[in-house]
Amino acid sequence: MRFRIRLFQTKFLLCVSLLSAAAFSIAEEKSGYDLLLEMAIPKPHEVELARKGIAETNIDKAWERPCPYSELSGTAEAEDEYFFRCQRWDDCVSAGGSASIYSEAFFQNHQRQPKDQVPWEYYRDGSIFLLEPSAFETVTDHLRQYALKSAEANWRLFEGRDAAEASDMVETKFWQWCSAEPLTLWKAEYQ
Repeated sequence: MRFRIRLFQTKFLLCVSLLSAAAFSIAEEKSGYDLLLEMAIPKPHEVELARKGIAETNIDKAWERPCPYSELSGTAEAEDEYFFRCQRWDDCVSAGGSASIYSEAFFQNHQRQPKDQVPWEYYRDGSIFLLEPSAFETVTDHLRQYALKSAEANWRLFEGRDAAEASDMVETKFWQWCSAEPLTLWKAEYQ
């Protein structure tokens, strides 16, 4: 009888400990919503870098992060600058993604047999990507035009690499150029 009671107590304690361990592990896991929310809000150190005006160059893979300048406030003049920095940030993110797509397309075209290749002119002028000459008039289109030029120069980054790794390399190169573009381009367009 005593053996059965001990066996029951042991099973009961084992069951309780497993349930509590599972509850703690479930509590520590983040849901997809929590992860999206975490990605959508700039981190405190990113906001501090934005306050110093060096967020673009000091945040690792900045194109995957939201604009930290949107968290800053100050005088009307300072808030205008933060607005234009965020416009540049968002446009650089968008055009950087395009640069990666264009570079991969140049690479894929290069891999084809000469008889199957699309003429390079269609890539250079953007017509293969359904872009028209009149589509290069705004700041975003200026960035897209540079993305086309850089794609032609950087398509070899995809050679012998994983597509995600090559894409990061292309976006890094594009980000370095784009984040240094003068804010006057955005001021002229949005004012």
